[in-house]
Amino acid sequence: MEWCGLMKKEFFSTALALSFLCLNSAYGETSANQTIIATLNSSVTISNVENSSTSVQILEGGKLSADLTPSFKFSSNNKNGAGAAFNVKVNTSDSGQINAISGINNSSSGIIVLTNTNIKPDAGSVINALSDNPTNNPNAIAYQMYFKIGDKDKGSIPVFDKSGNTANGTILTKNGSNTVTVMVDKDSVRKGSFSGEDEAGSYQATIYCTSSDL
Repeated sequence: MEWCGLMKKEFFSTALALSFLCLNSAYGETSANQTIIATLNSSVTISNVENSSTSVQILEGGKLSADLTPSFKFSSNNKNGAGAAFNVKVNTSDSGQINAISGINNSSSGIIVLTNTNIKPDAGSVINALSDNPTNNPNAIAYQMYFKIGDKDKGSIPVFDKSGNTANGTILTKNGSNTVTVMVDKDSVRKGSFSGEDEAGSYQATIYCTSSDL
């Protein structure tokens, strides 16, 4: 009988403990939350504008068959906008890549040189084609150029710095997108930069564009 009483007491204690566990479970948390985070960094991107005129024919007298209009699109999420710098290079036979654009300080127009890629000119020929009075520049042909911006309300036209071979501009004054075009007029060949000394071949120049947040 004493043993049975002991069993009843242990059973009661166990049942009581289980009831407390059930009661505690009933008063547990009934909701939860977590915060998810994704960080967007400030950025600016440059891409080539499709359907730009970047390949034409050189006609009699050095004229081009159409205007050259290489264009760049800038996009930035920076509230302060984005700036850009432009320069142009060509390959030479004796000095590697050299500058092939020239403009007066604070001007948006200047001179650009295209050189023969099959028979590279020497550096002196390119420098002469960029000079005020080009006279002796085989395989280097110079044209007038200027910068054009897509939307003047969104940014400013690039202008040449004191070096004369780099142009800079605030392409975007705030976040958004805009375009810049390097315009080369088909009828703008410079007198004295085209002659019978310019051998047949492909003439080209490479436009370099870099950008940064403001």
